[in-house]
Amino acid sequence: MAKIFYYDSVGLLDRPSSAVTAGAYSSGSFSVAASNVTNEHYIKDQSIAQAVTSFDDEDTIRIDLGSAKAIDFTLIYMKASDSQPLKIYQSTAATSSLVEIGSIGDSELSTGWNLEAFSSATKRYWFIRSSDGQVANMSEVIFGTKLTFENEPDIGIAQQEIFATDINKSYGGVEYANKRHNPQSTWTLNFANISSTFKGNLASMELDTTNYKKFVYYDGSAYHYVRLDAPIKFTEVAYQRFSASLKLREQLS
Repeated sequence: MAKIFYYDSVGLLDRPSSAVTAGAYSSGSFSVAASNVTNEHYIKDQSIAQAVTSFDDEDTIRIDLGSAKAIDFTLIYMKASDSQPLKIYQSTAATSSLVEIGSIGDSELSTGWNLEAFSSATKRYWFIRSSDGQVANMSEVIFGTKLTFENEPDIGIAQQEIFATDINKSYGGVEYANKRHNPQSTWTLNFANISSTFKGNLASMELDTTNYKKFVYYDGSAYHYVRLDAPIKFTEVAYQRFSASLKLREQLS
């Protein structure tokens, strides 16, 4: 299957915390109710360590993008599985005319990343509704337009582990180690020949994320929470054809 980058292409992480509002859903409308959900801001804190709480039946989180932005996917991270579904809505209005655009977890929300892809829609307001009971363990949400690789990277994707272990030696010559955190994976992806269009798409992603925003790399079978470990290197190899080299570093939380 195609490899894909899922990243915040709509500037959600750049919006103030007030852009995420708790409330309730009823018959296609949203009403603000700040006490309905607690820690709703965790959905955009660039961490999968902390989860939204008190997200009960019909509770809804509104995301205000500031202006209409194109979106064709929603990725939601669950710290643990949950049997309740989540529904995704969009609207041009802050409190009315909510249109359902997708549902995540009809049978179960799985531990890890849960994807709902749909036809692109350009709206300012987006909503996540707990439609059938309390949902626990939702810790991060990514909205945007996905970047699908136009061709596979060159054979031989390099992957290695960063151990994060400090090894020291005592005066007597005895080695001892301090483990700072679990190992992190890194990936190096090389493309020998890509189009100017794909090069432009990669450059746009790099501009949106730099090494600041975390995003998700789908390798065709699994989702990896990563950030760019270095600037993307582009080289023109022929007229309007380019090579590119990317390095990704796994994020542990």
